[in-house]
Amino acid sequence: MSTRRRLVTAIVLWMGLALATHAWAESPRPSAAPAGDAPVTESPSALLKRRAAELTVALKEYRDSLDRLLALHEQALAKAVEQQRTWRDLYDHGTISRRELEKGEQAVQTEQGKVDATRREIDAADHATAEAAAMEALAALPPPAPGEHQQTPALSRYQGRVIWSLPTLVPKLQQLFATRFSRPLPISALGQTALHDRMGFDHRNAMDVAVYPDSPEGKALIEYLQAEGIPYIAYRGAVPGSSSGAHVHVGQPSPRTTVATDTPPRRR
Repeated sequence: MSTRRRLVTAIVLWMGLALATHAWAESPRPSAAPAGDAPVTESPSALLKRRAAELTVALKEYRDSLDRLLALHEQALAKAVEQQRTWRDLYDHGTISRRELEKGEQAVQTEQGKVDATRREIDAADHATAEAAAMEALAALPPPAPGEHQQTPALSRYQGRVIWSLPTLVPKLQQLFATRFSRPLPISALGQTALHDRMGFDHRNAMDVAVYPDSPEGKALIEYLQAEGIPYIAYRGAVPGSSSGAHVHVGQPSPRTTVATDTPPRRR
């Protein structure tokens, strides 16, 4: 199966998972069926579990195909770099023109762009895999109360109370990381992205920060968010043989996974 077809399959399954999660979020917890009665339809939680498993398999196939694609792009990049060294020597000896040398430089930039783009796709796939693995744990939790903190081995969730916005929050978090860790805030997704568009998730007032929740950076971020009353989901994500996909999702989950509450948020 081609990389494009694997991506389409993963997207279709992801959207199915989103709909299943929405059904779980909007439906009351089912009561136990009387003895001897076979279930007529699949429960929202069972549907969510099945969709999550299907998505995880599809994303693994997609991730594996990206690894193979990355290896090909890296080989092409190495070849372009080596060729450019040869052309540089030829140019220094007056054998080729400046224009031919620049064509070689452009070839290196093109191949480097393909490598960088594939690595970004791998990061996005890892994050999606972490979230898919956490969906089952999320479905098993009761609807959170405002200000409540929920914890599972796969994720931590905090239902913040405040109304906030990315333009206000991002500079504060950037300052936090610059002051405490002397490095930029590692944002992996800011607001709505093409991947969120394709997967059918509303990510307009949310961002993903590529830190492991239990690292010093992750703990500092989570402590700040809780102190400010800002909602988040911290994914620990365990993807053997690859980068973890662990990150902190700042903001409410997608509207398809948000559980409505009757308590109005307070403004900050």
